[in-house]
Amino acid sequence: MRLEYIESFISVVNCKSFSGAAKQTFLSQPTISTHIKHLESELGVQLLVRSTKDVVLSEAGLIFYPYAVRLLETEKEALAQLGKSESKVQGTVTVAASSVPCNYILPQFLKYSRKIYPDLLYKLCEGDSDKVIQSVLRFEADLGVGSIMSTNEKCMCIPLIQDRIVLVTPNTVEYQRLNGKFPVERLKKEVFVARESGSGTKLAAESIERALGLQDKPLVAVQVESSEMVKRGVKQGLGVAFVSNFAVAEEVEQGKLLKFEFPEVKTSRQLYLMYHRDRVMTHPVSSVIKAFRQYCQNITDQNNSIN
Repeated sequence: MRLEYIESFISVVNCKSFSGAAKQTFLSQPTISTHIKHLESELGVQLLVRSTKDVVLSEAGLIFYPYAVRLLETEKEALAQLGKSESKVQGTVTVAASSVPCNYILPQFLKYSRKIYPDLLYKLCEGDSDKVIQSVLRFEADLGVGSIMSTNEKCMCIPLIQDRIVLVTPNTVEYQRLNGKFPVERLKKEVFVARESGSGTKLAAESIERALGLQDKPLVAVQVESSEMVKRGVKQGLGVAFVSNFAVAEEVEQGKLLKFEFPEVKTSRQLYLMYHRDRVMTHPVSSVIKAFRQYCQNITDQNNSIN
């Protein structure tokens, strides 16, 4: 089984087409097709199924794909250990992240990381926390960042940084008169802008609602797929919303939104850094894990010194 066959197979899966894989690997499309045929012949199974729109994994392909990824990663790590790529951290690291870390933590981290590892290329994929976990388990991403801890023993979850869920409202006279304290009885009458199912923010918000005694489901005006859309909905007067403190820090500081907290209930939540337990920890990936943890520790220390 030749490694170039494995590389062609992984490229086809990632690009969902033979032509896309050819461009990615700088090979001809017939060469890619030949590699796949040889690999399937050696294994004695069909790995890929061509549909009318793209190429998908067969049942055998779903089983083989994680092992194929590990084979290539083992090769890269072996070369690194032999000193052929250890002089500097280079390569590509794919990170799947949920809405809050992807939009409000990762951009600043990438700036921090680029100063340390200028030869690293990052590929970012955004999805809700459930999708992040699945990306890690399917070897689609090297790392994941989200707010839901996976129950799958294959998904390793490292505590990364604490977040808080806060209530935000439009910055209008109506809410300014509350002087930073939002009565729970009034909260029961509010209309909400909410996140979609599968979102870690939605799960955290529902926990806070139960703790505040909001037995009946709050009236939801609109359900959206990102914190950015939540903020826009609130600013347009569609309702109020429970959202990450990271996500609204800038708007609150600029006076575009008002923030309310409820110290009587638990509103903090943990964000996690995730990776597959069986993934070969390449030098670039292990370096990113170390840098990310250090970056988040720096943020925590700064917040603690302010408080």
